[in-house]
Amino acid sequence: MKARYQQFHSIGVVLIFCLYHLPGLLLGTKAYFNAFDSLDSYVVWYRTVVQQGYAWSPAYTIVEPFMSGVPKFTLVSTYNFYYWLNLLFPTFEAYQILIVFISAIGVLGMWLLSRYHLGMDTLSAAFLSLSFGLMPFLPTWGLSIAGQPLLLYAILNIRKKQNGFWNWLILGTFPFFSNFQSAGVFMLLGLALLIIYDFSKKRSVLTLISAFALLLLLYSVTKLDLLANMLGGKGFVSHRMDMLRFSTSPLICAKVMVRYFLLGNIDVALSLHTFVMLPFVLATFGYHALKTRSIPTGLTVTLAIIALICIYIGALQWDPVVNLRNESDLLRMYSMERFHIFLQLLWHVAMAQAILLLPVIRKKLIVSILLVAQLVICFAYQPTYYARFFSKWVKIQAYHYIFTYDDYYSVDMFEKIKTTIGKPVGTYRVASIGIPPGIAQYNGLWTIDGYSSNYPLAYKKAFRPIIEKELAKNEINAGFFDYWGSQCLIVYDQGTGYFNTHITKGLAPKERDIELSGPALRQMQCDYMISTETIAHPEKSGLKKIAFFDSPIWHINLYSLEVK
Repeated sequence: MKARYQQFHSIGVVLIFCLYHLPGLLLGTKAYFNAFDSLDSYVVWYRTVVQQGYAWSPAYTIVEPFMSGVPKFTLVSTYNFYYWLNLLFPTFEAYQILIVFISAIGVLGMWLLSRYHLGMDTLSAAFLSLSFGLMPFLPTWGLSIAGQPLLLYAILNIRKKQNGFWNWLILGTFPFFSNFQSAGVFMLLGLALLIIYDFSKKRSVLTLISAFALLLLLYSVTKLDLLANMLGGKGFVSHRMDMLRFSTSPLICAKVMVRYFLLGNIDVALSLHTFVMLPFVLATFGYHALKTRSIPTGLTVTLAIIALICIYIGALQWDPVVNLRNESDLLRMYSMERFHIFLQLLWHVAMAQAILLLPVIRKKLIVSILLVAQLVICFAYQPTYYARFFSKWVKIQAYHYIFTYDDYYSVDMFEKIKTTIGKPVGTYRVASIGIPPGIAQYNGLWTIDGYSSNYPLAYKKAFRPIIEKELAKNEINAGFFDYWGSQCLIVYDQGTGYFNTHITKGLAPKERDIELSGPALRQMQCDYMISTETIAHPEKSGLKKIAFFDSPIWHINLYSLEVK
C-alpha cells in the first residue's frame, strides 16, 4: 500500500508539471511570456548572433547589427546550453525547450534533495518539488536558481563519500547550464563555507575541495570567450565603469530588508513563499517553541541565514557602504546583492524542516492543504494562466510586461515596415522610441540602440547627445542612463517617476513633445525611427513621418531622418 501511494505521488507530480506547461505546448507562439529580461534581450542576443551569421565566429568578432557593432562575447556565451539550443532549433522552439527544461530540473532536483537529504515522505517531497519547480524562473539565469537543489543533492552525496558517476556528472555539467557572474561566484563561496565548516569539525574535506576545484575550473571554461577576447588584445573600457550606486535612508534600508524577507527579489527571483510557506514556517516554529519550550535548531539556522541575507542586502543600500562601493571599480560594477539567489532554496529547506515538526497523525492532511494552496499560487504566476484567468482578480507587480510571443515581436508588421523602407537590410540603421530595440533586432533590423550588460563606454558617450535635451527634463531618466546605462536607448521624458520601455496601445498620449538631436542621430548613422509615440514637431529633431503601422499591441510611427 505504501509503495502504491509513493507511485501515485510521483505520477501526480509529472501530471501537474505537464498541466503547468500545457499552455506553451498547446498555444505555441500564442502563449504568454514575461518580456522582462527575456523577450526584450536574452532571446534577441542569441537569435541575432546565430541568425545573422556569427554562430561560429571568434569571441571578439564585431556583431554589426547590434548597437552599430559590439563584440560577440558581450552578447552570448558559446559554452552555454541555450546557445547550443539556438544552433539546433528555431528561436521560439529553443526558448520553449529552455523554459520546460529549467522547470523540469527544478522539480527533479528538489524531489531528490527532499527524499534523500531532507527526510521527506513522498507527499511532502511532491509538495516541495512542485512548489520549487513551478516557480517563474527567468530563463536568462538558466539553472542558476532552478538547478540549486540538484547541485546541492550531488554535493551532499559527494560529502558523504558517495562518489557515484551521476554526482560528478551533475557537478561537471552545471557550469554550462548556469551563469558564473550571476550565481556561480556565490555558489562557490557557499561551497567554500561548507568546506571551512567541515574542516572546523575535523571532517575530511578532500572530496569537497575536489568538487570546488572542478566547479571553478569548468566555470572558467565557460568564460573562454571573454579570455580569448582579452588575450586577443581587442578589449574595451566597459560602460559599467560609469555605474554608480546610490544610498538610501536607514528607514528605506530596513524596508528593503523586510521586503526581501517577505517577498524575495520580485524582479528576477520570485520565490512565491509569501502566502503559504512563510506563515506556515513561522507558525510551526512558534507552536513548537511554545509547546516544547525549545527552538528547533535546524529551522532556526535556516531562518537565521535567510534573515542575514536580507539584512546584508538592505545594508548594501546604506550610505557608508555605498560610498565604499563607489570607490572601487569592482564593487561598484558588480551586483553584490545576488545572495538573494539562495532565498528560494532556503525557504523550501525551511519548509521541509517545518514539516518534520508536524505531528504524524495530522501531517498528511496539513501537507495536502498546503500543496493545493501553493499550487494555486504557482499556477497564478504562470504567464498564460495569469493573463487568461488570474489577472481578472489579482495584479502581479512583476508581471507588467506580459505578452504573447506573436504579439510582442509582431513579425508581420515589421515585414511591412521593411517593405515600406524599401532598402536591403544592413544598408540602414534604426532606433526605437517607446518600444524595446530588441523587437527590431529580432526582426532582423540593424539598430543603433540596444540592451546589453556590457558594451563600450565610448559608445554610450557618443549616444548621449541624441537624448541630451530629454535627459535634462528628468533627473531620474538622466540617472537611469548615466549611472546604469545597460539600456542604451532613446530615453525621453514621460512625466513619471520611472522610465517605461514598453509604451503599448493606450499608454501613449495623442502626441508628445520629444526633442532629439538630428545631427547626433546622423553621427550615429541612424536613418529611421520606429516610435510608439507620435512626436509633436518631429522636424525639430530632423525627423519626418512617412508611415503608420498597427499590430495587436503596438501603434508604430515610422520616421525618416532628414538631416544630411
